Amino acid sequence: MSAVQPRLCPHARRSTDADMRFIKAWLEAQENDEVHGTFLCNWNLTVEAHEAGKLLVYVDEKSQEVVAYQWGALVHPGILEVRNDMRGQGIGKALVAHRLAEAAEAGHDILRIQCTPRSSIPFWESMGFEVQKNGDVGMQNVYAFRLMPRTLEVPDEGERVQVIMEWYPEMRDWKPETPAERTQVIAGVREGGMIYLSERALCPNKVVGQDAVLRVTVDGEEWLCGKAKHERAADFGVEHCPNGFFLDFLWPEGLLAS
Repeated sequence: MSAVQPRLCPHARRSTDADMRFIKAWLEAQENDEVHGTFLCNWNLTVEAHEAGKLLVYVDEKSQEVVAYQWGALVHPGILEVRNDMRGQGIGKALVAHRLAEAAEAGHDILRIQCTPRSSIPFWESMGFEVQKNGDVGMQNVYAFRLMPRTLEVPDEGERVQVIMEWYPEMRDWKPETPAERTQVIAGVREGGMIYLSERALCPNKVVGQDAVLRVTVDGEEWLCGKAKHERAADFGVEHCPNGFFLDFLWPEGLLAS
């Protein structure tokens, strides 16, 4: 199954005060009926999202009622809820596609959500999110991420090279046999002392846990192996972004200067 693609939804908009009263009413009804996956307990956070202008709602075309909402923008753990009688109709998928389009427009590289309840994991996987192997706030919490690919322009002239990015957990520093959590193979072009990558290299910081260790090889030769957060890595081209790290180019001279 291919992951859902970013697409703005004509039935999605920001919430109004009237929407909030209506949403709370059906949340309370679902709570009374003991509907699985109802988030009335987080109502105060939903109100905060509304007041900040960050609550997205879905308006049913036929009834003109608000039947779903989402906050967190998929950049941070939040809530996605569809009214019980409207589930299974693709509404949640439409809201996620809308949020993906907003995230792409805003330039976000790494999205991260919490899979609550755990029964939502198959849904989020179908949305293109990858469940973390190691939860960072206890086993009862399950998080997932989605990378937003970005193709980069490279010089027409120059030497073609193969760049391999290997991301390890922190223990790689004292256990060299530790396997990589993520590996990316990216085509690059070497020109003028720089290596330009054909696509943005991305790694979610929560996936590797603690302090990520990055190993970079160019045509089989190791150029860097160390913690991604360190100044030496930054001099080489590693940059921080919400939820992780990215690289668009490699600057070998930066290693010599650091």
